[in-house]
Amino acid sequence: MPKPEDTVRYEKFTGLRNTVNSDRFELTDLEVADNIDLDATGAPSRRAGRTKYSATATHSLWGDREIALCVQGTTLYRVNTDYSLTAVKTGLTAGHRMAYTRINDLTYMTNGVESFVLDGGRMRSWGLPVPPYPAITIGTGQMPAGTYQLTTAYQRNDGQESGARIAVKFDVPLNGKLTLGFTVPTDPDVVQHNVYLSPPNGDVMYLALEVPVANVSATYAGDTSEFSYPLKTQFLSAPQPGHLVSAFGGWVFVAVGDMIYPSQSFAYELFDPRDYIPVDGKVTLFAPMEGNVDSNNGFFVGTENSCGVLIGTDPGKFQYVPKTNYGAILGAAASVDAALFADASSGARTLPLWLTTQGICAGMPEMEVRNITRGKYSTIVGRTGAAMFQPGVNRFVAVSSS
Repeated sequence: MPKPEDTVRYEKFTGLRNTVNSDRFELTDLEVADNIDLDATGAPSRRAGRTKYSATATHSLWGDREIALCVQGTTLYRVNTDYSLTAVKTGLTAGHRMAYTRINDLTYMTNGVESFVLDGGRMRSWGLPVPPYPAITIGTGQMPAGTYQLTTAYQRNDGQESGARIAVKFDVPLNGKLTLGFTVPTDPDVVQHNVYLSPPNGDVMYLALEVPVANVSATYAGDTSEFSYPLKTQFLSAPQPGHLVSAFGGWVFVAVGDMIYPSQSFAYELFDPRDYIPVDGKVTLFAPMEGNVDSNNGFFVGTENSCGVLIGTDPGKFQYVPKTNYGAILGAAASVDAALFADASSGARTLPLWLTTQGICAGMPEMEVRNITRGKYSTIVGRTGAAMFQPGVNRFVAVSSS
């Protein structure tokens, strides 16, 4: 039986280390650690097991405190509290990962091909298509002579209006009249065509007609003196389908390749395709510091080549500032308890944590990027991944694949 003085007792470990040879380890370093957790004191314990709830290949698992969603095959499912699945949307394009963000009671999502909004219990379009020009026939009425401008917009059953094309110009003789012929919209939630018309020789278009979608034609024969509501959505459109989406500071941001497109301020279904923020590679990370006191300084962004921040309070003035020379892994990010990495004086309640090609990084309240693992552990990662944070045990779990 060994004597007490011959026994070495290890009560605290600092985790795996592979950046130096094992003969250079500290006493608390680990070379191998299979299925164990280390608590805040460094004490090891067996990692909790897992229970399989579905044997079907699943991706795009996402959730918050109110809702959880995932994709299997070509169907989007809601994950219920008992882990059963309820189909929400069928007919998705197979093999495309869905990205989500939630604002109030609406969940905005896009997979690079399609874009949707989960509104209550039903799916609807995210934004509306820009309608084609109506057919215009000039007849006899009460319109003053002059050059007119005209365009149209769709209106959905919840009041949302689409963007509108550049105006078409035409001349109307004295005592003229317009007869307009409309194309039936493909979106079943569109309830009317809004026709915008300028006064004679005017530059501003005003709402002239509200035409129920069931009507394929309408006429305008007035003198334009009743016009009062100007067009506000010209040159705007629904968002392009992207591969990442996030909400921050009154805007929704959609990533399409190496471009970031912001919505209009507090108008999340209207985008100006001429407004975009270029970065140094395909966008792989959006990480706002949600719910923090100073979160309006900007938010963290990752690309295939770097991790950095978008600084500013107006997308028109945002600039991407790289903080690292290595990139983030697409999808492998989560919000963690800020107390793990920042003191209470920062005002931060949560911080973003994400997997990179060089380890795990934290987004700090001062808008700096801190790599918390590279000094001890070198990771081998793929191009895409997933991550979650488990409070209580304070465990950040990130996986990646090719």
